[in-house]
Amino acid sequence: MDFKLAIERNRAPLLVEILKLFAMIGLAEGVTIERISRPLHRQVSGILRKAESAVRRLIVAAARDIVLEPEESRPAKPRQKPSTKPKAEGEAKEKRKRRPLFNLFDQLIRFRHRIKKRRKPEPRLQVMELGNNPMFPIYVVVRQQEPPPAAVVKKADDGMVSAKHLIRRLLAAADALQDIPRHAMRLARWHARPKEERRPERWSPLRPGRPPGFRQKARHVVDEILKECHWLAQLGNPPLDDTS
Repeated sequence: MDFKLAIERNRAPLLVEILKLFAMIGLAEGVTIERISRPLHRQVSGILRKAESAVRRLIVAAARDIVLEPEESRPAKPRQKPSTKPKAEGEAKEKRKRRPLFNLFDQLIRFRHRIKKRRKPEPRLQVMELGNNPMFPIYVVVRQQEPPPAAVVKKADDGMVSAKHLIRRLLAAADALQDIPRHAMRLARWHARPKEERRPERWSPLRPGRPPGFRQKARHVVDEILKECHWLAQLGNPPLDDTS
């Protein structure tokens, strides 16, 4: 089977769908978007989650034949003390903005049991002693007044949410589709390390079972692409029982 052809057949339409997500939120060259409506954010995030799963499986399929030897551990470099000399004008260099890096690992399913915290009972009665005769003390029970509840200031909800994290995910997915061999090499370097030295410490970048965002009945073009990409990733790479 020609894996390169199969990867390219899914890569091109997947990139088109991600570019459509850019257009949905109105992101273009020279345009800055900080906030978008909550329904739009939910819609784009749901499609992007499936697309990220498909991209991740294309990278796994591309890295299946890459075998690397474990790298030798490098000695830690001594930390340099910051220079106290003032820099001349024009000498300071602007920091280069790094584009977001695509996450190669599925999010594992976490089963958490919520434990309800019970509020401890607080005494509401106070006993006071009156009189100076120790033989016949007089006690008075005084009921304490509960403090008034603190005023809660509710923020005005304008129906908009931040789009910063969503845009970073879109950029990372688009960059990964444009250079799959680079990210396949990243994954191969991760595989070459012993499990104890991997970060994260897992057997496989893919979680067992269905991929994130998987739907048996397709509702979107990305659903069909994800099915085929998941099949490609499993072909020649049997699923591992990841219990990390």
